[in-house]
Amino acid sequence: MTEPELLPAFVLHTRPYRETSQLVELFVASAGKISVVARGSRSSRSSTKGLLQPFLPLQIRYCGKSNLKTLVHLEASSPQIVLQGERLFSAMYLNELLYYLLEPDTEYQGLFSSYFQTLLALTESQPILSVLRQFELLLLQQLGYSPDFYYSVDGLPVEPTAFYRYEPEAGFIPSALRDRALFSGRELIGIGDQNFSDENISAAARRFCRQALAALLGNRPLKSRELYSSFIARRSE
Repeated sequence: MTEPELLPAFVLHTRPYRETSQLVELFVASAGKISVVARGSRSSRSSTKGLLQPFLPLQIRYCGKSNLKTLVHLEASSPQIVLQGERLFSAMYLNELLYYLLEPDTEYQGLFSSYFQTLLALTESQPILSVLRQFELLLLQQLGYSPDFYYSVDGLPVEPTAFYRYEPEAGFIPSALRDRALFSGRELIGIGDQNFSDENISAAARRFCRQALAALLGNRPLKSRELYSSFIARRSE
């Protein structure tokens, strides 16, 4: 009998389980987020002991039909993606978004490859904010929470000089007011075009993504933001 093929995967989160095992949340190319038991992976004799690390491209095989599967094979497919400083915290942030927001055992078409490419982009000189915004917008789209940046909720085209209020699960509502919580039509069109080289549009995109993701995350705190704030504080001392 032919064994099932190995599947590309990344580790999102691990925690100890019993004496020598771990519970692992994996992001798998063809399966989305899955939970597995890695039996004996914390044992000193384990061949997988150093492999269940974030940002290490893996090939895996698992079995089981319940919500908690069993990891039966694990190997690295390429060296770990090395990140430092702000780029490391950015990658940790992406992992937290996937860990909290993805539905278990649900494939998200193209999201895995985009995640992989985003990690690689973070190792290069590409602007971090642009890289993050592109992934956040794709994630919102995959989750079904990406509004139309070119049309308001009344079905009319967004006007560059008008102002709009964002309502989660609805979209952008025209507003006669002007305050910092609103988005200009020019900003919305720029976000839709992903014109993040424009500082004003980049800032608006960051503000939008914060609002949209906060509505999905609820009260769950992001550890990566806390660590990044501490990192910045230490660096400024």
